Amino acid sequence: MVPAAMPATAAKHQSLIAALGAVGLPLEPDRGELRGREGSDPVAFRFVLRDVPFSCAVERPEGQPLLTLTGDLGALSHTGEGAERRRAMEAVVAAAREGSGLDWQVTRQQILVRSGIPLTLPLTPVATTLSAVTLLLRALPFLEQLLETREGRAAP
Repeated sequence: MVPAAMPATAAKHQSLIAALGAVGLPLEPDRGELRGREGSDPVAFRFVLRDVPFSCAVERPEGQPLLTLTGDLGALSHTGEGAERRRAMEAVVAAAREGSGLDWQVTRQQILVRSGIPLTLPLTPVATTLSAVTLLLRALPFLEQLLETREGRAAP
């Protein structure tokens, strides 16, 4: 329950944290990294979610901070190794493009997911992390379905 006096931004962050907690993600912060410093270097961090490496970078392309999230879901199976599985994975990617609002790509046999989200000032670690979580929550159902399909556990 969010107290009535709590600002809208704090209530939004609390609901995102609750949603993430309900999913029970095996987020591996011990395998993560945060870098950046004052000056021209962008703030960047990496983490692993469900054995998928993700990277985030905060840049200011037009003065406004923008967080960009990229996840590398690995190789798309070769047709000779499982044409049916490949078609199923391509169908999940197509559904993800339509349903998540994120940019899902199959490039040189790699499956990538990318998206950006504007950040508000002041730029804080909590706001940056919650923005990444916002994007992850939009990708999560498709990410899980792709991983299950790749491992041959998806329902027919």
